[in-house]
Amino acid sequence: MDSVQESSEAVRLVVPQVSDAPSLRGREFLTDWFQVEPEKLELFDSATYSDVSPHEVDLTAYPDDLVEGYHLVALLDYLVNHVLYVEGPWVAWNYGMDRVRFVSPTRARDRWRVRGTVDDVIERGDGFLLRMSIASEVQGREKPGFVVQQQVLWREGTAT
Repeated sequence: MDSVQESSEAVRLVVPQVSDAPSLRGREFLTDWFQVEPEKLELFDSATYSDVSPHEVDLTAYPDDLVEGYHLVALLDYLVNHVLYVEGPWVAWNYGMDRVRFVSPTRARDRWRVRGTVDDVIERGDGFLLRMSIASEVQGREKPGFVVQQQVLWREGTAT
C-alpha cells in the first residue's frame, strides 16, 4: 500500500541539473497528503531499538497510534524527494537539521503533509547546500506536527 495520497495541491520544485539549484532560492514546495500505516509503527520502533529501554516505561501513557517524533522526521527524505529534486543524475546528502520541534502529536490515523521553503542555496565545493524551513501540516489542525530547519547537499551524480 502506498501511503502518499496524490493530489493536485502538491507543489513540485524540479530543476534540470544540480547547477540550476540556485533558482530554487525563496520558493515553496508542498508534498501530497500522507498517513503512516499503523503496522509500520512497530517496525520503526524495532529498527531503531526504541522498543528496548533500560528503564521501566509506562507505555499506557502514550496513545497506541502515536507516531514517534523521530519517525516523522525520518519520513522527510521520502516525502520531500517526491516534490524537490533534479531531473538529471544527482545525489542528495542529508547535511543536518536545526531547531527541530515536535509541536503537536501526530497519530497514524492523521493525514499530514510537508510544506517547506528553500531559504538559501549556497555553493559548496562541487555542489549546493540547500537550507530549508519545513513544517508538517496535520489536516484539520492549526498547529503543525513538527517544524525543522533542514540542510541537504546536492551534487552531480551518475545514474546506476
